Amino acid sequence: MRCAWALAVSLSWPVTAPLVRGGCCPQRGRMVRIASALGLVMFSVALLILSLISYVSIKKDFLLSTPRYGPNGGPRLSMFHAGFRERPPRKPVLSSQLALKNMDPGFSPLTNALSEDLQNSSRWTYNSSAFLQLKKEISQYIDIPHNFSLIKDSVRIGQLMHYDYSSHKYVFSIGENFRSLLPEVSPILNKQYNVCAVVGNSGILTGSRCGPQIEKFDFVFRCNFAPTEMFKKDVGRRTNMTTFNPSILEKYYNNLLTVQDRNNFFLSLKKLDGAILWIPAFFFHTSATVTRTLVDFFVEHRGQLNVKLAWPGNIMQYVNSYWKTKQLSPKRLSTGILMYTLASSMCNQIHLYGFWPFGWDPNTGKELPYHYYDRKGTKFTTKWQESHQLPAEFKLLYKMHLDGLLKLSLSHCAI
Repeated sequence: MRCAWALAVSLSWPVTAPLVRGGCCPQRGRMVRIASALGLVMFSVALLILSLISYVSIKKDFLLSTPRYGPNGGPRLSMFHAGFRERPPRKPVLSSQLALKNMDPGFSPLTNALSEDLQNSSRWTYNSSAFLQLKKEISQYIDIPHNFSLIKDSVRIGQLMHYDYSSHKYVFSIGENFRSLLPEVSPILNKQYNVCAVVGNSGILTGSRCGPQIEKFDFVFRCNFAPTEMFKKDVGRRTNMTTFNPSILEKYYNNLLTVQDRNNFFLSLKKLDGAILWIPAFFFHTSATVTRTLVDFFVEHRGQLNVKLAWPGNIMQYVNSYWKTKQLSPKRLSTGILMYTLASSMCNQIHLYGFWPFGWDPNTGKELPYHYYDRKGTKFTTKWQESHQLPAEFKLLYKMHLDGLLKLSLSHCAI
């Protein structure tokens, strides 16, 4: 009874107080003291681990964060590596080259050339013979004008379509409504333009003032139905063709579930005014339900919209095969490089805007959002970098820029 009493009373005593007097429960007293000592040791170890984690996190953020600014507002480069000292560069150089090397070690040999190019963007020279050779190479893998869109005569009602990036078990049955929306002939058949712009959606366009320049091109490609009206100073408004990933309907138009959603979508389409809406319905099986919603919407509003619909079939296997010859084989090519591929069959010269997959502006060193239309304060994300291998794509596109196969516009445009 005395031992039981001592143990009960100990619950309200400090653990350092003796549990018993006269030695009735020495074993329990020792156990409590040992447990107390072990608890103290474990608490100390936990504190040490948390301190180390915090230190490593702070150090990592310091090394890889957006660069600090020098006295004149320009980017300030710090090299945390043996053999390098911080010093003011003679020329404006790329911000955070160290961050670039961490994203893609193979990119570092191009940084000096890119820095020079930002200063002398007007010196770019078009290599017409090399571009003609590239067009020929691409045409050996895919007949773009005829594969640009399914046409009425190429499909039949009840035909089963598979998906480029999904299991072969998933199929989409061609219905009468879908077939009725297909063009009679490819919208780009026998179409040729002199100089074209392919406008990506990178945050590098924020504050670029490139809108007036983009407006002057003979044909303007855009990606994923990106908004232009509120950003016309930076990206222009003119659109001759835009892609429309079916997921956009879910993300921005609530799958057209309400009258207001349908009106918003209708008004957005009205702004295209004669442009081609290129809808890749057969990339992923998850687009099937949204595709049916789109089909019903366009059938309902037939004749009310001045939009040319294009529905590509299974073309990605051919496009992927070509880019693999250039050592580019991500899980999925970006929409931008797909647009460049399509443009190669229609244009004599191609200029790219908004192709910059990093979270800082190479002109100013300031932080950038992932898309130019993202809300202010939206942080850059590497989600799409990981699935599309965007730094690797950029490296290839920049090499093509140096070879005169395309003009990669990264500088801010003159007002």
